[in-house]
Amino acid sequence: MNRNKSKLPSARLPRLKRELIELHNEPLKGIDVIFPQEDDITIMCLILTPLQGPFHGIRLHLTVNIPENYPQVAPNVTIQTAVRHPNVFTGGFICADILQAHGVERRSSRDYNGGYTSGYLLKYIFLQLLSFFSDKSVEQTSGRMFDFMEFYKLEPTQFKSDMKDLVKRFKCNKCGYNDIGTKHYINSTPETKEFENFDIYGTPYSNHNDHKEHEIIKTPIKKDFVDLNDDCWLNIIELLNERDILVLSTAYPRIKALIRDYNILLRRQLVCFYLRKTFTEAILGIGISVKDNRSVEKRELVISEFDLFSYEAYQDHYLRSGIWGDPFTHFLPLALSDVHFGKALPIIKSSLMKMRDYTDWNPELVLKTIPGLMSSMVVNLMKACDDNRQQSSSSVVIKASEKALQGYCLLLHLLTMLGKKYPEIITEAEKKVEDFVKNERPQPPNNRGNQNNQQRRFRHKTNTPNLGEFIINIFLCRNIQWKEFCTGFLEELLSRNVVWFLNKEASLAYIEPDKYISNYRLAKTFELSSTSLRLVMFQVAFLKMTQGINNNLDKRYGYPTDEMSNSLLQLIKKIYQVNTWDVFFEMIDYDLFENKDGNRKGWESKVLKLLKNAINDSLISEYHQMPYTLEEIYCLRNQREPGIPPSTSSLQENNKNDEEVITGLTFYPDQRSKRQNEDRRSNTDDYYARGINRGRGRGRGRGRGRGDRGRGGGGGGRGRGRGNGWYNSYIIEQ
Repeated sequence: MNRNKSKLPSARLPRLKRELIELHNEPLKGIDVIFPQEDDITIMCLILTPLQGPFHGIRLHLTVNIPENYPQVAPNVTIQTAVRHPNVFTGGFICADILQAHGVERRSSRDYNGGYTSGYLLKYIFLQLLSFFSDKSVEQTSGRMFDFMEFYKLEPTQFKSDMKDLVKRFKCNKCGYNDIGTKHYINSTPETKEFENFDIYGTPYSNHNDHKEHEIIKTPIKKDFVDLNDDCWLNIIELLNERDILVLSTAYPRIKALIRDYNILLRRQLVCFYLRKTFTEAILGIGISVKDNRSVEKRELVISEFDLFSYEAYQDHYLRSGIWGDPFTHFLPLALSDVHFGKALPIIKSSLMKMRDYTDWNPELVLKTIPGLMSSMVVNLMKACDDNRQQSSSSVVIKASEKALQGYCLLLHLLTMLGKKYPEIITEAEKKVEDFVKNERPQPPNNRGNQNNQQRRFRHKTNTPNLGEFIINIFLCRNIQWKEFCTGFLEELLSRNVVWFLNKEASLAYIEPDKYISNYRLAKTFELSSTSLRLVMFQVAFLKMTQGINNNLDKRYGYPTDEMSNSLLQLIKKIYQVNTWDVFFEMIDYDLFENKDGNRKGWESKVLKLLKNAINDSLISEYHQMPYTLEEIYCLRNQREPGIPPSTSSLQENNKNDEEVITGLTFYPDQRSKRQNEDRRSNTDDYYARGINRGRGRGRGRGRGRGDRGRGGGGGGRGRGRGNGWYNSYIIEQ
């Protein structure tokens, strides 16, 4: 969107009025705001009276100027009273983090989370400045703590006496500081009396359906107390500030129950961080960054934060970064409530269309977009956990888990609301899941050597590219639960993992006889697949935690409960303790054990069968190629697991020594990888000089490499035994 930003409407005055109303309704101890110019609320005299520390009880005079481009930039705050402070400089400049820009270059420093952002309110800035002058030790940009009392080599009593003498030297004839005169305090000026005509959100009382509730609060009770119904109490609570609500809830348990049941405090947080408008006044949503470096269908959609802002801020004020400066390109409204969803629906549809470059609305956009965003929440959480040494108690993990769960629930709420509005979304999701569940495992090629077109299978990754995203469809299914879906999902997951662990450990491509229990395969496959398996446990944990909570999400505007957050932290701890297959299957609710008495005896053979089937399925589905002969992979496996039984008598007779097996061949199935394997074999003179593989596989099919006859001693080792004949023997005979 090209737009001349100089012509954009200013957000300064609308935002500032709401902030001053909040400050008027909830005055802060030690902070006085005075307006020296009665017709200009952008210039203030700020009187800070620290409640502790070296400046305890000393009134400090500061000037606050609200710039035209506020709240994008911080207020300009200077101090006029002379003070001895290491971070106060000539001209009244205050070197305080809260007044500095939260720039990209500063965000890049590890763990830095300071600086001004447009999400900070004036009252928060004033509180930070009050704290700034209340501490005797001040942190410097280097991170060193500076004790300026020690630096000035003064006793506290002497320092305080000197400060009192210094501050007396300054007088402000505009606000009456250190001078007897009219003081234009925010709580007493005639101009600010109009604040009393607004509620805590800055909404005029005239906009409420009934103005009488406000009058009820001001009218003293003259007779015995008569209880009110819930609606009356909720209207009264709506007009109170949070401090008064807490006092009332402490005095009257019924109010406490209403606040809990109707999520009053949560409702008050549904405010645009930029314009301070509530979700009843504006359409609120989140920012999404769309990476255009891929095709439309594969575009990367990134959500950095879930701080709410309004469509008005995005559209009219060109807001393109979040509270902490993370950029975004698109605006996606959230559902929040039935009324808000109804108002936001046209913009929801428009936003989804813009993200995918659709010119007309199609409900399929929902399943193409929102499940991917939900899945990314889980992936980002696991990455944060991995990066922080798997410590579920660390502050980084706690913050990441809260963000992931919050984002997951908000997006799930939006998904289910869209499903209710457009039933065809639910129908499509159910069809996909049903096709996935009833879809059979891939079948080996027929005896004629013609392989089935495996890519026609719905489970195949050409049709279902991302299993993590696909899980999300279960939320919309009315008749299919996770346990019905789990078996097919697990079979496909394991087969897709094969190429990754074979490239790290080729010996696992050898399929041992069924009667042999290979602890090596169990341990090594789990080790090499641990990241993928851990992600599945995260995905299933989120699925189980949030499935069936739609009604609760409606009541909580899409937000999770505190209990859910605590449960997630416990699950994270459990997930990182999983190191065996039986516990993994238990975590994902896979029915591995037929007996229900907790006896896990014999689980190894069942898991081994699944793992070996996965290798066969992967090969048939062409998720990986087989660059080695059966004799070669048996030799590699025998190195890792000495004494492993051969699957055929010919393997025992033709057993190779270690030096005869070329290593480093790739299992990736693309043509480039196949050419690399061919080049690696052809460039290994020692391999071909020995005549290795000559004629191997003869009688089992002529193979793909017949045209290579003459290379490597007759070509038998390259061509014969590599085609469908060898393929059949490898898959069927095992």
